[in-house]
Amino acid sequence: MSNNWRKQLDEQLKDLAIAAQQYTHLTKEKRIALTRLINAIWQSGKLVRPYKGQFQLLYQDIYDEAVQNLFFYLCQDNNINKYDPERGEVMIWINMLLTKRFFPEAIPKIIGKENEINIENSHLENIPSSQSISLFEQVRECIETDPELIFCKEHIKGHPEANFQAIAKRRCSGISWKEISAEWGIGITSLHSFYQRCLKKFATKFHEYLYV
Repeated sequence: MSNNWRKQLDEQLKDLAIAAQQYTHLTKEKRIALTRLINAIWQSGKLVRPYKGQFQLLYQDIYDEAVQNLFFYLCQDNNINKYDPERGEVMIWINMLLTKRFFPEAIPKIIGKENEINIENSHLENIPSSQSISLFEQVRECIETDPELIFCKEHIKGHPEANFQAIAKRRCSGISWKEISAEWGIGITSLHSFYQRCLKKFATKFHEYLYV
């Protein structure tokens, strides 16, 4: 990557982050600004891949979980305001969060508590709840209400109980993939892959529900 291209990317991400910080409440404009920022981060190709070479076949599932939770975090409350443009570039902050927090947190969710990596979290402040409903909560409500009955109909082949709505509700409630797997007798990789496919499939539908 040329230094010029990298500089342009850093400036673009910083501008998008600052734009999202201008809104105190989660208005339509703030949701759009956050979506643009997240899309730019994802398309930049500069997200790090922590602990690469470990966890074998489950690595991609752990990584997908970590990135998804990182992006949810950016949309919640006013967490984007934790980014300080004076202290560094957006990708440095994002990759620190991914490496130090969200990837380690995703490991036990995918492969169980016994494989959890212990890290020092003292530098991460407690996240206060905002009065405004977060984008994460809006997506959660959208899935639970399922106005068009599309989320409950999309299920793993041969397992109608393991539909997207049921899986999403369990994940949003903090139930681990290991527990869901034990409940239905379905492999963790199969569950997680199905869930990720559904998130991509219904992404446009989420936008329709939220950006009105």
